[in-house]
Amino acid sequence: MPRSNLTPRLGVPLLPAAILACATAAGAVEPTLFELVINGESFTVEANRVLELTSRRDPEVKYQVALRIAPTQRIRLNAVQFDYDRLCEVRDDRGREQRTVRIEHELGFTMLVTDLGATPLSEETQKEALKLLVDSVVANVRQQQPADLEVGQPRSCRFRGASGRSVTIHYRDAQDLGRTYYVYVLSGARFAVSCVVQYVDNDLEDVRELIGQILNSFAPVR
Repeated sequence: MPRSNLTPRLGVPLLPAAILACATAAGAVEPTLFELVINGESFTVEANRVLELTSRRDPEVKYQVALRIAPTQRIRLNAVQFDYDRLCEVRDDRGREQRTVRIEHELGFTMLVTDLGATPLSEETQKEALKLLVDSVVANVRQQQPADLEVGQPRSCRFRGASGRSVTIHYRDAQDLGRTYYVYVLSGARFAVSCVVQYVDNDLEDVRELIGQILNSFAPVR
């Protein structure tokens, strides 16, 4: 079979070791001050407080306002955007051609999302991309000398705004904890994305909905 030109497109950012090096923390410190514009006037307000603002144009005009940080946040990459729980820590490598984000939630899951561009992948390209990514994840797991390593067969999957293929990987770590990876390659309207989800099996009930929130929110950047 001729050598594919897919590898340069997917590139090193798909490798777990490379993704873990992402260093820009987008969610490490939450903002507390915001600029609010009312009728063309700008006010600096503090979050999570009810405030009375006085118009500088007309001191007789008062505004009662309250602003809080929404429990669901949104990140826009180069071609794809998605929503996530605000308790996630988000690290963005800000790549120009291929942008990778690492999401880690305090309840115990991590997700590595790589924006593969604005062109949806064909079925054949999805298969090839998934194999490259699964091989990379399995090689990384084998370095940990896992027990009972199981790699599932590729299967089709569909979410609200994207569809593609996925593989499930199970193993037991050095502490005899069951761990699971879900590896996805997805396409939607005007985007393609790869996604690697990892969690401890005992945490599944805590993280299932949070993971589903992200997967179902993939959409083209608006």
